[in-house]
Amino acid sequence: MPDNHDHENPIIRNAWQRGLDALQPTPAQLEHGLELHARSFACDSFTFLPSVFSAEFVELHNELKAGNVGARALHWATGLARGIASTRDARAAAEFTGAIRATGLNCLVQTVAEGKSREQDIKRMAMSRQCCRVHRATIAQAGSVDEIREISASGRTAVVWSVNGPPIPGLLEDADEELGWVQTWYNLGVRLMHLTYNRRNFIGDGCAEPANGGLSDLGRDLVREMNRVGIIVDTPHSARQTTLDAARCSEKPMMASHTGAEAVLDHMRCKSDEELKAIAATGGLIGVYVLPNMLGPDATLQTMLNHVDHIARVVGTDHVAIGTDTTYAAEWPEAITGLPGARFRTTWWGNWNADNHPLPSSDEAARGSLAWTNWPLYTVGLVTRGYSDEDIVKILGRNFLRVLEANRPAEEVRIPESAE
Repeated sequence: MPDNHDHENPIIRNAWQRGLDALQPTPAQLEHGLELHARSFACDSFTFLPSVFSAEFVELHNELKAGNVGARALHWATGLARGIASTRDARAAAEFTGAIRATGLNCLVQTVAEGKSREQDIKRMAMSRQCCRVHRATIAQAGSVDEIREISASGRTAVVWSVNGPPIPGLLEDADEELGWVQTWYNLGVRLMHLTYNRRNFIGDGCAEPANGGLSDLGRDLVREMNRVGIIVDTPHSARQTTLDAARCSEKPMMASHTGAEAVLDHMRCKSDEELKAIAATGGLIGVYVLPNMLGPDATLQTMLNHVDHIARVVGTDHVAIGTDTTYAAEWPEAITGLPGARFRTTWWGNWNADNHPLPSSDEAARGSLAWTNWPLYTVGLVTRGYSDEDIVKILGRNFLRVLEANRPAEEVRIPESAE
């Protein structure tokens, strides 16, 4: 079973100790939680592959910086290089696989695209495919419950694709042009898709928009098309009305894959009780993130569990998951010379400002009790809160498998593994 107390990586080892300090489980709770985690199916409903650095990445970054490229070009080029760094360097590869194994996860939902353009999205998807190919002894892409179970049974971690926005060109000429790429995304392996990010798009309002205008007519068409194709409707960054409209429109279980409870912290990224109930009414699922400045002041693993507790009280444990919205991140290489001085901000898309993101930054998710590699301690935390083993197993991953299977198109052929 994963026990990171003596892990050779000091980042993982120190985070584990901070997690134990935050939880303070009894020896019996710790033993039972770790044993339960080891024998249960565990799935992170929204995360990223570990972020590591290679020597090649450092050289590229410094070369581009010395060439006076713009900040935006540097950000994009080095982002692509960092996405495959673990496939280009043995040391980085070991750090990458070590972080995944430390989690004890059987499955992870990886965000592979931002929904800004189809061209950028395909390039980001290609990074994940390369990682799965090179690290095939550790991870493999999956698109169904059957595939997930086969991959998990082989001792590997299944990777399910999610995207942060729809592949909508916005020409607004005909439905085929707007919705035709949804099937392509499914064929590539996308199984969850945000309707919006924080801002407004052609589909509806994001959570940062004060207008709270809800779904557009095109958005309703998109929900119906996602239901038909087999992609889970996901609303973690959507505005309240957009989420409620999607719940009324969707005929299949939907998700808010990484969010929090507004009753615990009044933040734009948290869901109201009305939204939680609407999502659950579809048969859907709410994943709780581990980002401290969206959980509460001085947040620790205990604060994340407070959000889990509230959501479970409101809608029941059948509708709760954990979607961390983070991953393992290596230390920034000292050899990198720094970023260029050209103006480059992402605050419009993310819209993190003093009004809706008032809490100070914290290292609790990167290096502390909420660290991604502390996944086994999330299970221990559920034990300390008094959840039954049956409820914990549902929260860890069984709920996600149910929702994924419910969204699978009825027409899709199911071929037994033995028939191949």
